[in-house]
Amino acid sequence: MVHNIFGYTNIGNYARSRVFIRLLNMLPLASFKNVADLGAGLGEFTFMMAESLPETQFTAIEILPERVERLNQVVDKLHVNNVTIFPDKIDQLDAQEKFDFIFAVDVFEHIPKDEMPFHDCYERLKPGGYLLVKIPNLKQNTILPDSFFEDHQHWVDDAHVGQIYDLKGLKNRFHEEGFDVVYSSATDGLLSRAGWEIGFLSKKGGSAVQLMCLPLCKAFVLMDSMLYFPKNTGNAIQVIGRKPA
Repeated sequence: MVHNIFGYTNIGNYARSRVFIRLLNMLPLASFKNVADLGAGLGEFTFMMAESLPETQFTAIEILPERVERLNQVVDKLHVNNVTIFPDKIDQLDAQEKFDFIFAVDVFEHIPKDEMPFHDCYERLKPGGYLLVKIPNLKQNTILPDSFFEDHQHWVDDAHVGQIYDLKGLKNRFHEEGFDVVYSSATDGLLSRAGWEIGFLSKKGGSAVQLMCLPLCKAFVLMDSMLYFPKNTGNAIQVIGRKPA
C-alpha cells in the first residue's frame, strides 16, 4: 500500500532508477533479443524491462541465495515467461550464450578490481553488443558534515571494495577491455545529494517523518537530473561501451 501511494520510499533507489531509464533511452532497445542483468538483486530492473520488452529474453544473474529465491518467487507468482534466473557468476554461463546488452547498476563497486567481470562481459556479448556499468564515483561530494553519516560510511568502507574509479578511470577500463565507449557521464550532483541526505536523516525520525520528507527529497533528485544531466562531475558515474562489430 505504501509503495502504491508513494512509489519509491528509498531515495537512493529512486535516483538510481531515473538515471537508468534515461540511459536506456540512448540504446536501440527494440533490437535487443537477449539481455543480462548482472547482479540483479531483487530484479527491479529485470522485471521492469521484461514487461516493456515481452519479446526479449532476460537473464537475471545473481549469486546471493536469498535474492535468488526471491527472484524465483517473483517469476513464479507473476508468471513471467521471458526471465531466466542464473544463480552464479557470469563466467559460469554457457560460453555459447551471447547477449545484445549487459547492464550492471551499482554492482561493480562491491567487487575487487581484479575480479571485476569486464572481460567476461566482453566475451559474452555479441559483436556490436553493449555493456552499461553504473557505479559510485571515487570522490563523493557531501553537504552536511561526514559525522552525520558515520554508520553509512562504515558500511561503505566494508562493502564498496571496488569504489576505485572516477569517470576517466572507468572509461579507461572499458578501453582496456576492448570496448568502444559510446557514452559516459556523471550524475547525482549536490541537489541529488541533498535529497539523499534528507532522506537518510529522516529515517531516524521514523516512517511518518520519512514519508513527510519524501516529496522534498524526490524534488531535489528531479531538479538535479533536469538541470545537470549529463555532466562530468557527480557522485555517480556511468559508461556505456560497445563491443566492436
